[in-house]
Amino acid sequence: MGGIDWGLLIACVGGASFAGIAVYHAVAGYLYVRYYVRRRTTAESWKLQPERYLTPELHRLAIWSGTRNMTLSGLLSGVLVYVIASGSLDTPIYTDVAGWGGWAYTLGSTVVLFLLTDYIAYLVHRTLHTRFLFRHLHRFHHRFVATTPYVTFALHPVELLILQAATLAPMLVIPFHAVSIVGVLLYIVVFNIEGHSGVKRVSALPWQPPSQFHDDHHAHFHVNYGQHLMIWDRVHRTLRRHGRRYGPEVFGGRGERDTGGADAGRELESFISY
Repeated sequence: MGGIDWGLLIACVGGASFAGIAVYHAVAGYLYVRYYVRRRTTAESWKLQPERYLTPELHRLAIWSGTRNMTLSGLLSGVLVYVIASGSLDTPIYTDVAGWGGWAYTLGSTVVLFLLTDYIAYLVHRTLHTRFLFRHLHRFHHRFVATTPYVTFALHPVELLILQAATLAPMLVIPFHAVSIVGVLLYIVVFNIEGHSGVKRVSALPWQPPSQFHDDHHAHFHVNYGQHLMIWDRVHRTLRRHGRRYGPEVFGGRGERDTGGADAGRELESFISY
């Protein structure tokens, strides 16, 4: 067994950490300055929860924990890249398009990777909303009821490890192009930040739900578990519905029947339209 190539290890860990922190602060900072700084006095026109703001303490906690988690994520990803690049771990990740069925397989597998990681994220997120895990892990993230772009990665570090392991697992057993992996991971980071922005934003991408979808998850807790697609919530019937009551103690993802609410006259199983 060869020794550690410290130059390569530092390059992999440093590059992964810097890239993650840079993307996080660039996208979150842009959205925060554009709306929360420059348009704060007109919040009713753009903010999803104009009556709610994070306290200065929670805002600082979000930035600090998000930066810490992106550093930790970069460290782990960098080590993984290193063991792959150094030949210490054999994976199906490839860079030769021609050797894996050409562009048809590469493009098709990229779509598969996106769908697979998104569904896994739904399942993991829903599991984190079971009573024990929510109260001991995921509740940390849900203290930020009114989201901002910096809230995106304000997670308990154990939750971060669970999510990262679940996201990376398919890439270690199914052949995917290296660029496809980087592209999907970048997409996940950028659109998660937008989904947590707390700003009324509608994506030009038809499959990407508006930011209201995930903001409702923070406002109503145990509902809307999807990451970038609403199809999983529709299939599993955990998409927010009319005539249902939600809240921090209403577990299960389907709410409770609300016979006295404003939506009581609507069809009980009717999904909210986003």
